[in-house]
Amino acid sequence: MHNPHINSPPFSVKCSKCNEEYPEDPFRTSCERCNSVLSLNYDYSKLNNIDFNTFKRRVPSVWKYFELLPLKEGSTVISLGEGGTHLHECQRLQSHLKIKKLLLKDETTNPTASFLDRGSTVVISRALETGARAVCCGATGNLGASISAYAAKAGLEAIIFIPKILDPGKLYQMIAFGAKVELSKDYSTAISISETYNKTHFIVSPTNPYFMEGQKTIGYEMIEQMGWKSPDRIIVPMGNGILISMIWKALNEFFHLGLINNINTKLTGIQTSAVSPIVDAFNNGGDTVYRSGKGDTIALDIGIEVPLAGELALNAIKSSGGTCITVNDNEILDATSLLAKSEGVFAEPSAASSIAGLKKMLDTGLIEQDEEVVCVLTGAGLKNPITSRQLLKSRHVRTIVRKYDDRYLTTHLGETKLRILQILFKDDVYGYKIRKDLVDLFQISVKIPVIYQHLKELENMNLVRRSRVYEVGGRPERTYYSITGKGKAATRYLKIN
Repeated sequence: MHNPHINSPPFSVKCSKCNEEYPEDPFRTSCERCNSVLSLNYDYSKLNNIDFNTFKRRVPSVWKYFELLPLKEGSTVISLGEGGTHLHECQRLQSHLKIKKLLLKDETTNPTASFLDRGSTVVISRALETGARAVCCGATGNLGASISAYAAKAGLEAIIFIPKILDPGKLYQMIAFGAKVELSKDYSTAISISETYNKTHFIVSPTNPYFMEGQKTIGYEMIEQMGWKSPDRIIVPMGNGILISMIWKALNEFFHLGLINNINTKLTGIQTSAVSPIVDAFNNGGDTVYRSGKGDTIALDIGIEVPLAGELALNAIKSSGGTCITVNDNEILDATSLLAKSEGVFAEPSAASSIAGLKKMLDTGLIEQDEEVVCVLTGAGLKNPITSRQLLKSRHVRTIVRKYDDRYLTTHLGETKLRILQILFKDDVYGYKIRKDLVDLFQISVKIPVIYQHLKELENMNLVRRSRVYEVGGRPERTYYSITGKGKAATRYLKIN
């Protein structure tokens, strides 16, 4: 690991919204006055001896930019080899999309296959610096997996609170790394519960300022890999809105340090059409991001109803003269397949949304074809096995995959649940009708309480939902169930033909 001779510069801790200043305190993660995100602001005058050669002579890594990260010289750095990811030149994909130049910043090659490893290496190193022995985190899938890995490397206990709906590949990572995993009602609840551990654990939230600082190194690398200039446009998936705002911070820091002459980059943020609070705020011309209605989406990591750094993202997009749009699940799946087959990069749905967004903007004339564009790919495709199956178009390929893989998911769900999903695939159905169809169609006889237990478990897995309730002639209410998008995906490739 690089051992720099220059300390990080003095920095102030300031609220990103009301500008309230605070003394440095690694346990303070939000503004006490307005509860907004805190940011670290460096004194660039202390870095006047940094130039191109400062970074050129170091090996690619998050920590090659030590002077611009909030850690003390000589601190124990917890690293798994994050950063230094490839910037692909996509000749085949840019030809297909008919755009001048397309580059991919491929974060799928980080240690846990996610861009969040950049934040984890910084925040877990900072936790050790404070003497912490345990960390606690409310997380979506990728964050939970990443923090679990770095906590394991540091020898710290990790408690991860996660929502009930989660990509299974990410859950398996958390379990493998030895984290204690607890289920919460939803993502917001997971965050809230984790914060109650602040007296015994170092709290890692997506908006922990030390965690956020690690993510800006994507922007640093991008500039350096492009020959110390910024592209015309950077397209970024948006969940909490942190990544896009930290890339904007990186561009501005390099400008203030004189490492680039100007910033001519427009930022473009992408959200799923099912949950799009930042895009909604942008389109409405507002400065405040409000809760978005929740809808089913395969892109779980960007399907966040209340983005913790929504205003930061909104400000970054507007300051850059950029824009933001939504894409639907079908557009995301098409982009996932196109990217894999044209460039050999398999991204998860949230990550592939950047490609889907680029294609949609080109198709609708929102951007010019002579632009130089960088799309950020945030995570790897194999983390989401159910969605991966939707890419299996060939019947022959599906047969091969089922032979080797479906028996595991079939065993996990069980035949009765699979048959219930098949019944609901055709139409919304109530419990007694499901019981009758199981007997008539599949010769499966199950008592009605067992039917409702199966339905409850399928609800918890986000494979079915309650669609409507009717009163029938003074008798007990009749509850109808419908299959979700995720349930349809599972049914298409797991059903027994």
